[in-house]
Amino acid sequence: MNEKGLKILEQYDLTVYSSRRGRNSWICETDRGLKILTEFSGAPKKLEFQNQILAHLKEKGYVRVDLALENKEGELFSQDREETRYIVKDWFEGKECDTKNEEDILKTVQNLARLHQILSYIPQEEALRYAQEPLEEEMKKHNQQLKKVYGFVRKRRKKNAFEECFLNSFPIFFEQAADTAEQAKNNQNRAYLEKCMKDGQLCHGEYNQHNVILNGQQIATTNFYKCCYGIPISDFYQFLRKIMEKQNWNIRLGINMIETYDRVRTIPKEEREHLKLQMKYPEKFFKLVNCYYNTNKAWVPDKNTEKLELLIRQQEKRKTFLKLLE
Repeated sequence: MNEKGLKILEQYDLTVYSSRRGRNSWICETDRGLKILTEFSGAPKKLEFQNQILAHLKEKGYVRVDLALENKEGELFSQDREETRYIVKDWFEGKECDTKNEEDILKTVQNLARLHQILSYIPQEEALRYAQEPLEEEMKKHNQQLKKVYGFVRKRRKKNAFEECFLNSFPIFFEQAADTAEQAKNNQNRAYLEKCMKDGQLCHGEYNQHNVILNGQQIATTNFYKCCYGIPISDFYQFLRKIMEKQNWNIRLGINMIETYDRVRTIPKEEREHLKLQMKYPEKFFKLVNCYYNTNKAWVPDKNTEKLELLIRQQEKRKTFLKLLE
């Protein structure tokens, strides 16, 4: 975002004292506290839904969320002369969760559990379109994509390092994917998902280290744009999997994360089963393969090949951790 974007602030009832660059954004000191200005490419209806949820959280006492401000016209987003959209949100001083720091990690887990205790909002009928896909359907689609990519790569005459590594590792990972999808089909996941939706249970949708701001004992949770109705433990799964991958499947840390969450919000039996299924599915493998297929195949970054090779090396430790979830 260039400095011209700051002109957007004239459309808000704000006095700006100073501004500094953030990640694709401007962070501004104003007479109404710290704000962030960033481009907005999403759907206005989803932004309205998100803001309703954040306002609800603030009413419940969870105030450190990035609520979007209305401009002088009462709209949640503004446009410049080129019709680029922007939003202005509440913001917070602090740092992201350090994925190498166990204290930060456990604080972030506790924060998620507290959030889930109050993150419910009885839905209006039209809001139910913002809902999780049943796990069995998600896994089925992922497996179809994996088979499609496998067929594509096999037919390529000249294969790069990533493609060779993918073909060699495909049987192992696809067996895991197929077995887990079959278990999900026979699980009560769909019925529990429907119950969560009926109860108005919400998920953050993208709970990771980038969307948590730590400042001493104060914690802010941001970027709720993927917020949806669904099974809460899905948020914890996303964070747990990423931390375990970054921490080389540190079993002690993983168990500590689960126990920390459970102490704040007791994990229901149905959600424990859901967590096991999600952790069993080779999600990282799917993401790397899907990224390859949807980008320039003539040049695959060495980093992606290194990630796939690391994933293969971590398999034994991953299997050991998964056995402990049984």
